[in-house]
Amino acid sequence: MSANNDHDPKATHNAGVPPAPSEAHQRAGGFGSSGRKYLSCAETAALVRQALKEAFPGIKFGVRSRTYSGGASITVSWLDGPNSAQVESVAGCFAGSYFDGGIDYKGSVYHLLDGQQVHFGADSIHCSRDYSDTAIQAAIDRVVRRFSGNFAEAGVDKPTLEQYRRGALWSVQLPGLHCYGGQNVQSEIDQVLHKHSDRMKVEKSKTAGRVFVTHDDGYSCSNGSGFSAVSADLL
Repeated sequence: MSANNDHDPKATHNAGVPPAPSEAHQRAGGFGSSGRKYLSCAETAALVRQALKEAFPGIKFGVRSRTYSGGASITVSWLDGPNSAQVESVAGCFAGSYFDGGIDYKGSVYHLLDGQQVHFGADSIHCSRDYSDTAIQAAIDRVVRRFSGNFAEAGVDKPTLEQYRRGALWSVQLPGLHCYGGQNVQSEIDQVLHKHSDRMKVEKSKTAGRVFVTHDDGYSCSNGSGFSAVSADLL
């Protein structure tokens, strides 16, 4: 199971917003007229890789950068270990843009790196976590223990790893627990897997600590769904 699959963000025209610098400009590590330094997608991926190594010692991450006509993205993949929310809390601060699906709009996010204005070359960062058979079996066991009475009432045997892997549990619903179409045994196991982590806290990353999100272009707040790249604690 993967948390977020890599995909090309929709190419959108952002009225009134300066276009992102070309990848060639970013690769050169050039500076814009405002004094902002442009980092390529590959350079941004290197920072993400180092930050994750510091924050999650012992976990092997795959960090892949990709450029295309509509922009650039980074995909982070790993097995078991920390949950997606923990990894996103570190990797997400390197995203150079945001996407507001409510108005089909891609806007800019502005950063400081070591006090220098920078533009990160990845529009988005996707985190994709996979699970081992051991992790899935542990999740199945937990769901069965938690809802043992519901399983007994329905006369449903304990799910198997093979059933989960082939998606056979999407159609299994337990009485008194699953009342709607999207509720089923497969989704219960998914929720346990998604939330589970091998650690209580994330280690501090010196690399991530060098980054500060200053603001975004503000368009979503004024005209869209109200997204803000700046933490509410800082407002």
